[in-house]
Amino acid sequence: MTHYLTFLDIYSLLGLGLALDVFTVTNEKNNDLVTKQHQMNNSMDTFTNLSDVTNEFESLENWSRQCNISQTGQTDFNIVCIVKSDSSIKLSEFKNFTYRVSSNIRFDLSVTCEDGIIHFPWPFRADKLNRIYIKDCRIKDYRTEYKNPLIDSIPDTIKYLQMENVTIIQKIREIYDSMSKANSPITRAAECGPENAFSIIKRRIKIIFEDMHNYDLFIDFGTVMKQYNHYFNTQKRSCLYKNLEVFEMSGMKDLKKNDVNKIVHTDVAKNLKILNFSYNGMFDTFYKLQGWRLRFPVMEYIDFSNNNVKVLPMIRDYGMSVKETKSVGIIDLRRNDITSLTKGMVDSFSTHAFFKVDISENPFLCDCGIIEVIEYLSSKTMPKAYDYLGSLECANPTNVRGRQLLSLSLTELNCNKETFINFPIVVMSIITITFFVIILLVIYLRDLFKIILFTRLNINCPCEFKNDINEEKDYDAFIAYSEKDADWVIRTALPKLESDDAGKACRLCLHHRDFVVGNTIADNIFNSVGNSHHTILLVSSEFLKSEWCMMEFRTALRKNLHDKGRHLIIVLKGNITLDNVDPDLKSFLNSHTYLKIGDVLFWDRLKYAISLRNNTRQNN
Repeated sequence: MTHYLTFLDIYSLLGLGLALDVFTVTNEKNNDLVTKQHQMNNSMDTFTNLSDVTNEFESLENWSRQCNISQTGQTDFNIVCIVKSDSSIKLSEFKNFTYRVSSNIRFDLSVTCEDGIIHFPWPFRADKLNRIYIKDCRIKDYRTEYKNPLIDSIPDTIKYLQMENVTIIQKIREIYDSMSKANSPITRAAECGPENAFSIIKRRIKIIFEDMHNYDLFIDFGTVMKQYNHYFNTQKRSCLYKNLEVFEMSGMKDLKKNDVNKIVHTDVAKNLKILNFSYNGMFDTFYKLQGWRLRFPVMEYIDFSNNNVKVLPMIRDYGMSVKETKSVGIIDLRRNDITSLTKGMVDSFSTHAFFKVDISENPFLCDCGIIEVIEYLSSKTMPKAYDYLGSLECANPTNVRGRQLLSLSLTELNCNKETFINFPIVVMSIITITFFVIILLVIYLRDLFKIILFTRLNINCPCEFKNDINEEKDYDAFIAYSEKDADWVIRTALPKLESDDAGKACRLCLHHRDFVVGNTIADNIFNSVGNSHHTILLVSSEFLKSEWCMMEFRTALRKNLHDKGRHLIIVLKGNITLDNVDPDLKSFLNSHTYLKIGDVLFWDRLKYAISLRNNTRQNN
């Protein structure tokens, strides 16, 4: 049975901030194929007669059976394909065909699937392909040509690209083998796509995986990802979209910030008029567009509608004039989660002479604070583009839901003038009370705050760390566990502790991954404990039954005594009774604080405990 897993699931499982659109894979068959195509191009005559083009296309068995070709202009052809569930087509066959066609001919390709599969490697390079449209298809071999240098030699002729409701079928092995490194980069064609295009549209694209049995590949992902991130952070390749007018990535719930950052900050698209990131579930990426007018001088429409933007940042037009911009832009923020409307926000809109910010259809809270906005709109002359502000509708509270702003009164909002006169006093009182409550909480929960500050904000409390330890170790922690708990360690603990999600990433030593082959188990245990700042004991019922686990405990206990109590960290898994526990372990549990899986702040406490020695070493 084939097993599928959505991209969002694998992203959570790995605990990695990946942007999978840049993952690649080398495929020798594709290299041979493109080489063969170049040889065919040089050795065979091209088709110059238009009727010969049609006849030759009919000779492509798979394509002609599922596609119709028609001549739409003197040298233009339109190919329309419908791929059903029991059929498939390969782009490589289409490439062989287009290489043999006269250079003045152009093809528009439209592929619609009815549960069919197409084998189309990105970036869909095929000579003389002018337009490509793919809808409702499952795509295989999508990344097989990412590292093929011969793809860059194929003419970039695509002017219009659109993918809609597409599912890309991936394999874990492909991802693992395809991550770009300094000595094996992806091609420019794979990273940029069609740089001569006028329109690039990707809607409702998702990725699924069909080989989730390859769990062994997860182990080295941390190391590989560091190499991958280093390569892309140092390369920073800019794609030059000299003709691009429309760029859209919408309806993609797992869209990453890197996908937005590249087109907004790195790439060059001075003629871009429409930028669409709607329906992506984003909540803070809009801040990346602070300098949008400087990078996109002719922009007409930026669509961030139907996302989760909660706070509207200050948006500027940088004093550009209509002559400079050649357009009056619209920034669409409709149907987001903006609840607060302030006088300052409205006042900033009054300075926008050459673009309009549309915040209608948001769930605005109409309380007493909105009165200041209503009075401002009643007295201020706004640009005509902002006439809609007065008709914004309230979502809460329920008694004014659906009412327009300018139709509200103080009585309906349960506000009066006295409320406004005493409002500053009320605010100061609340602030004072809150301040004292915070002080009391900090004193009472100071240990908890230290953990939260470190794991959530990466703020260290130097007084908590010993300053007399400068010994370098290979690992931050060695995890001792029973083989029956290996699944929890690999699939749950590793993604949490070896990522940067909370504090700094930890370097962990695991016996199934890091023990030296050929050494005895006892030697490996002794060396792993000695080369680690901490030993984490995952104490479960299975752990207590294992002789090797108890050997690991006693080795770590001796190290703990040597380090004066800083070395050993105990984690209890499941319901453990102390009746039949080893006497040394029972004594340790009764005299030391240990962690329990399932506690609300379990991961914070564990990473903080590991980082005590780690931060000491880094700070000295």
